[in-house]
Amino acid sequence: MEKSITIAICDDEKAIRDEISECIRNITTAAVVKCFDNASGILNDDFDADILFLDIQMPGIDGMEAARRLRAVGKNTVIVFVTALEEYVFKAFDVGAFQYIVKPFEPEKLIEIATRAIKSVMAHITTISATKQETSEPARTIIVKSGGANLKIELDSVIYAEIYDRQIALHMKEGDVIEYYGKISDLEHLVGSSFFRIHRAYLINLKYVKAYDSKYVQLLGASIPVARGKYQDLIKAFLTYNARRECL
Repeated sequence: MEKSITIAICDDEKAIRDEISECIRNITTAAVVKCFDNASGILNDDFDADILFLDIQMPGIDGMEAARRLRAVGKNTVIVFVTALEEYVFKAFDVGAFQYIVKPFEPEKLIEIATRAIKSVMAHITTISATKQETSEPARTIIVKSGGANLKIELDSVIYAEIYDRQIALHMKEGDVIEYYGKISDLEHLVGSSFFRIHRAYLINLKYVKAYDSKYVQLLGASIPVARGKYQDLIKAFLTYNARRECL
């Protein structure tokens, strides 16, 4: 039997609320759906939802401000923004949104995103249950040869990697720089989706991203250039990363 989840829909347009609600009921029977026509209802102390479809442009408190307030009080709800203006979603970085839908949206797109959000929450529930029965997994590591020695590197401590003169430099959280000969494309395949190839010479750990725009990403003590054509992929990668983090 599926575990019940709660999905909230906050949009001042009834037609949109109804469309999203119907979509959810067609995807799963294990969801309790709650609808709100303004942000005040989701900002009550007793508000609790696993997933929130949130309109950005609403009278009074807009969706982006509502999301900031939810995060400020520690709500880890999976947020899917709904907006008529795509440029608003670039601010989704600030609140760790899962995804966004641009109005008017195709039913197929709504189904795709809603399904992914529901699967994410279900996976989170499964992970929490399994974690209670298992010890925590060891930190992910790689082995590199530097200065004649084989070093075990914890990936979580790598802020970013850069390549020059056929050498890769790993910039570590502790301030060290570890250099070794290798290909950054090989490293990219090893590190997984928590890292993003933002430039042909740079691979960044999304964990340490503090801010970004179309030209630079700000990490811990470093400013890394964004290659032309990589900005949209960066946004998607960071939103996906934050969605996973919410589920941990």
